[in-house]
Amino acid sequence: MAEEPVSSFAAFADAYRAAKGLDIAEQLNPESGTALVFADICAERARLAEDGAIAAPLDDLQVEAWETEENTWKLIQLLFSAPAHVYETPLATVQRILDSDSELAELKIVREWLQDLLPVTHTVEVRKGYLSFTKNALRSAGRTQLPTGRRGNERLVQHLDPDAAVRGPGTLDVEDVNYEKALLRALFEYVRAGELDKALHLCTQTSQPWRAASLRGALFYHDPGLSELSGAEAMGNRLRHVWRHVAEKAATSLALDPYERALYGALCGQLSSVLAVSETWEEHLWGYINARFEQRLQRELDDAAPVAAPTAPAASAEATEDLESIFEQLVQSKAPGVEHAAMDPYHITQRAVITNQLPDLIARVNARLPELESLRPEDYARFVRFFAHLVLYCLLIHIPLPITLQAPILNAYVGVLQRANQSSEMVALYASSLETADAHVVFAEFLCSLPTDAPLEERRRALLQSQPHGLDPAIVSRCTVDMVFAALLPALAESGPTSDWDASLTDAERRLIFAIDWLTFFEATYPDAIVQTNRLMRVFMVTGRLHAAHSLLQRLPHELFVQLDQLDVPADQVLELDHWRSYFDVLDKNVAVRGLWSDYCQSESRTDQHQGLGALTQAADAARLANIELLELGWLRLGIEPQTEEEEERLHELLVIRRRYVPEVILSLHLMLVDTSQAIPANLAHALTLPNLIADERLHLYAEFAAPEPTADGSHNLLRPYLEHVRNAALLAMDRHQDVLGCDKGVVV
Repeated sequence: MAEEPVSSFAAFADAYRAAKGLDIAEQLNPESGTALVFADICAERARLAEDGAIAAPLDDLQVEAWETEENTWKLIQLLFSAPAHVYETPLATVQRILDSDSELAELKIVREWLQDLLPVTHTVEVRKGYLSFTKNALRSAGRTQLPTGRRGNERLVQHLDPDAAVRGPGTLDVEDVNYEKALLRALFEYVRAGELDKALHLCTQTSQPWRAASLRGALFYHDPGLSELSGAEAMGNRLRHVWRHVAEKAATSLALDPYERALYGALCGQLSSVLAVSETWEEHLWGYINARFEQRLQRELDDAAPVAAPTAPAASAEATEDLESIFEQLVQSKAPGVEHAAMDPYHITQRAVITNQLPDLIARVNARLPELESLRPEDYARFVRFFAHLVLYCLLIHIPLPITLQAPILNAYVGVLQRANQSSEMVALYASSLETADAHVVFAEFLCSLPTDAPLEERRRALLQSQPHGLDPAIVSRCTVDMVFAALLPALAESGPTSDWDASLTDAERRLIFAIDWLTFFEATYPDAIVQTNRLMRVFMVTGRLHAAHSLLQRLPHELFVQLDQLDVPADQVLELDHWRSYFDVLDKNVAVRGLWSDYCQSESRTDQHQGLGALTQAADAARLANIELLELGWLRLGIEPQTEEEEERLHELLVIRRRYVPEVILSLHLMLVDTSQAIPANLAHALTLPNLIADERLHLYAEFAAPEPTADGSHNLLRPYLEHVRNAALLAMDRHQDVLGCDKGVVV
């Protein structure tokens, strides 16, 4: 069974992972450079897409798109490795000009890249003998002694020299006309593909040595005996400037076939003749680049000549435009399909690479990322992947890009990887390419996007994937919690209070609670876990989310509490966490008493009541003592001297919490003691002694009854409702003949 191909994301990640350890020379190697590796991946993806073998999420099946991206990476390789490029034309002057003129060298590179994209597609059969059908027709006419040769209604030429059909009168045989058209097109495509030698060979094979000689005039003269450049023998045209004049005339002669005009136009840099036979965006671009290169090179040669050169033909306006203007001409072209092709993202990238405007391109891509999200998911993923790797390639070969340009596109690619279900290790690989601070932020954003209910061990493994790529898991976990809190806490704090003890957790509450998990995987972040837990507890308690606060405390690992004394964390933070635990321990004990009291009241026999009374008494005593201990503890009075706004806010939150929950604790304890006094008479006396604790000046518990918000009757004083309950308890004690002051736990006689 054939092995299933990896996703394009994994293929590019493997290539990038391998490239990170290479030096610049290896990155730009003309045989195995990183851009060429990316190009090979695109070629393989195009093959797989054509075979329908791609099944990974968000992978693209557009063969043409993969091929265009492949071509773009090849262009990037050629241009970015330009300093090491050696010009192959055996003419020392041309070589010296190319070495000293960066624009000409770049034009040559772009032209050679386009030549690779424009192979010969209209080949022609080799026919021995020149104009054989016309020649045979003329021979036939001679044998029949007709005054002129004819083919149908057409009069044939009387001579077979190359200019006979142009000079007239008469025309060639239709078979020869068609063959000549096909031959000229093939010759032009060979020249456009940079294969002049094949064009010369084809001319010789088809018995047209005169045409081979005509085309050979485009070669620069070189004699190895007169130059340091190597070569087997002298070659080229000594009078190339004269030949160029003639070629210019041929390229503009309307008497010639369009492809013959384009053939000579391509060799001498005449633009309009080449554009006349161009169809695609690449073909038009080649025409402009070739014309500019040939004419610019000729001017430099004329300037470098030891004697004055003959006046060169005037360059066309289009050919003298700078590179940016050339691309503008393509955008405004009226040729079918060219204007649309000029707006293709890969062609736009090629334009930016050629005109050295990559930073501007990346900035425009970043600005349009929200708009690009409306594309098909596969298209969006492909574009973001390409531009992300373009940025990374620039970093690999030390082309400076501001961090503001790197971060958005890499962040977007991280999002693509997540939607494509790629591994956290792959995300860490790309996040680590950013500056250290931004890398931590990017990976933290990825962690924030993981499912809230993912198993703890899975989330821990995801966090650990950051370490092999130079990221600090502790910093990443802190960033992750900060992001979750920044996104959810403001809305939670502004929401209305709730008091449902058993309310189910909302999605926001669950995400906030589970965010603390990121700080509990390593001992290094235990102090952060304590501080952030306290912060979240205060928000939950201020808004009355007791169930969420209780769930948060239960979520903390046992190992954290074991090491509290050894952690480097402020004492007031440890004390606050301990106070939260004490409060919820009291609540748990109160709930247990209520459950036992309910069971006691529902007992159907005295035996059942007697059996439940012991457990109820024990639980009630434990709850009472825990409540008293909490109140005597000075709950949430931490002795903090605020130095910052954050500490001022913390003190205010603690004050609000105390004044909300201390009265509730006291009232709940009072009601529990009074209710259970039916079975445990001593509890009524305990309830009547509770006001003494509240009035104790050492504890100032009475001050907590100043409600932070108006009560149901519009009052800010919670003490009055409590005293009403105490009055009712005293009346109950009188009915039971007990001491109303709670001094005597027995019955008054």
